[in-house]
Amino acid sequence: MDGQIDTIEDEALARMAKEGDREAFNVLCDRYVGVVYNRLRALLPVQAVDDVTQEVFLAATRGIRRYRAQSSFRTWISAIVRHKVADYYRTAGRQPESSSLDGDGDPEPVVRDRWEERAIVRLALRRLPVHYQEILLLRFAEGLPFTHVAAALGISLEATKSRYRRAIAAIAKEMEVG
Repeated sequence: MDGQIDTIEDEALARMAKEGDREAFNVLCDRYVGVVYNRLRALLPVQAVDDVTQEVFLAATRGIRRYRAQSSFRTWISAIVRHKVADYYRTAGRQPESSSLDGDGDPEPVVRDRWEERAIVRLALRRLPVHYQEILLLRFAEGLPFTHVAAALGISLEATKSRYRRAIAAIAKEMEVG
């Protein structure tokens, strides 16, 4: 089985990991570390991403025995990401990054503009319904094509594109208000 474990589908690996197969769990972690990291980069301040990534995988390690396969492993790990993001902002009363757009006289327009832009997008994303957040994260943070987004969400390609258009419109509206 050694050389073949990398070819096993996520759900089968998750069942194996649930039964105590560490190699199967390690393969899943290797597959999803980039996904988790990129999602967290879209949702958290840069200085928190590494620590929260580690927290996600620690929680997955502790929770894999309770994995029930009622949804895909991707959905399960994404739920852990959402919980850890919420924990991050809840801890010590942290708030999502915000910024003042009127400036404070600081002569750092390029760096500041990029930071402000990211903060605004992060805040707008967090205000969207979860199903809109999910489709935008799959498309942008994970870089998945629409066909893979549809498969990950378990909906048709047409429904995926429609939801994506609604999510883009919703985040644009949130950014106008934010």
